[in-house]
Amino acid sequence: MPNYSPALPLVLDKADGYKMNKSIKDVVKQNFKMLLLTSPGERMMMPSFGVGLRRFLFEPLDRQQYTRVERRIMEQVNIYMPFLTIVDVQFLTEDEAPNISPNTLSVSVKYTIPSVNTIDEINLKLDSV
Repeated sequence: MPNYSPALPLVLDKADGYKMNKSIKDVVKQNFKMLLLTSPGERMMMPSFGVGLRRFLFEPLDRQQYTRVERRIMEQVNIYMPFLTIVDVQFLTEDEAPNISPNTLSVSVKYTIPSVNTIDEINLKLDSV
């Protein structure tokens, strides 16, 4: 099985030296997660790269804010990962799950990778801690 890239965070692995991403699906998921979590201005030489999900934590989490987050995700994917097709973006709120604190952003993005005929989902739960 081919090794496409190191899995992040780096973890030692007896077979490969470091744990590796062994499929296109794993590489895309890792890169998509980096796009979602990177704040604009954080990546060298690419000041507009990143959705910056953490910055939305300190604003009121309401329908309008969820729309802004979804729009930002779509914009960034269109620019930096145009080979993905976003199928659905869902937000889990404290109304739907009482165990979620009011300062938590829980987002689930379902996407396809048409070139390899794959569908996947990434789930992130960010809080202010």
